[in-house]
Amino acid sequence: MNNKLNVLLISISFPPKADPECLQTAKYFKYLASDESVNIDVVTSSDKTLFMPIDHNLESYTQGYRQIIKIPFFENKYINFLMRKLSPNILNYPDSKFRFYKKWKYVLKHLHRSPDIIYSRSYPISSTLMAYHLQKELNIPWVLHLSDPWTINPLHKLGKAQKWNEQIENECFKSASYISFSSFKTIDLYKKKYPEFADKFKFFPNVYDLKDKNTIPYSFKKKLKIVYTGGLVGSRTPLPLFKAVKAISHNRPEILNDFEIIIAGSLDRQNRKYFLNSTRPIKHIGLLSFKQALELQQSADLLVVIDSAFKNPEDSQFFPSKLLDYILAKRKIIAITDKNSMTWEVVKNKFGKCYEHKDDAGLTKYLIEAWISWRNKDESFFVQSSSGEEYSAQTNANKLIKLFRGICFET
Repeated sequence: MNNKLNVLLISISFPPKADPECLQTAKYFKYLASDESVNIDVVTSSDKTLFMPIDHNLESYTQGYRQIIKIPFFENKYINFLMRKLSPNILNYPDSKFRFYKKWKYVLKHLHRSPDIIYSRSYPISSTLMAYHLQKELNIPWVLHLSDPWTINPLHKLGKAQKWNEQIENECFKSASYISFSSFKTIDLYKKKYPEFADKFKFFPNVYDLKDKNTIPYSFKKKLKIVYTGGLVGSRTPLPLFKAVKAISHNRPEILNDFEIIIAGSLDRQNRKYFLNSTRPIKHIGLLSFKQALELQQSADLLVVIDSAFKNPEDSQFFPSKLLDYILAKRKIIAITDKNSMTWEVVKNKFGKCYEHKDDAGLTKYLIEAWISWRNKDESFFVQSSSGEEYSAQTNANKLIKLFRGICFET
């Protein structure tokens, strides 16, 4: 390739920090950086970023950049708590990491080479605002990625900061060459909000890294093992599983000894109460590293994904990144979600079964069917064969490079 492409990647969520967005950034970055036609410089926060602990297992994903600028900024959970007490919306301009984007001049001072294009990944939204200021100053193309919606996010109410966020969102969408999203449903909603920007919207999904694919042959164990990995907050609750187990205990109590249902991840206060007098055979084992979570998933017979429950069907637009890890585990997925959600569309009839949050009877029946198949050693009930190639990190990174080159060299 004659023209070497110089990309400035901006993301607070960059490995080896550990959270779902960091993992997605890591997987895209790995394959962007492995392309010999691309040079990548990185702007991120320092390793000591609040609520983003370091996972040393992710250090392999940090290889391949030309330059990295790590921005230290002050943030304290106790001060954040007091600020929210004094003014509930004060940390919604745009988020608690706002001091990061205010150091955009620091980046200009320390950047060794001028980039051809900026690629930013949010959440947090402060990554987007850092990119916005640098794009204005450098006057170069910008591809803005939103892993979750910004001002139309039903899980994050902006309160009095809504108008400010809508104004800056509009400015960012206007300045960006393209805006990418991880959900077709989010794109549809933003087309309604900003029809004038509809031609800029692109779909770039959450992805998996093929190296994490489960290569361990499936085997039947002493218990039927069902696993959920991920946080449980608010209306993303394990209650449907507890109800199904309770129903089985009434109708088929003799089979419960054959079940092992493991929940791994963080719990808020509301969801923690379900485990205080934990119903056999459900147990919570706490937080795991990315590597530990993959190992647990790959040891399962069935994997569970639980979405937040929404009153408005349009709000079911999120694409849980854990779905990709589940696909690589090669196990059938039980999705507890809203009908016709993004999760429903991905999983149904291809990777597993979907049940609405209130479909206790359907979920109970499926768990009994799973037990029967486990007893009969019916491997086809548990192993999914679909490849999900469209969610490969390498495939989507290659598409992204093609988009970058089209913007920079072919227009």
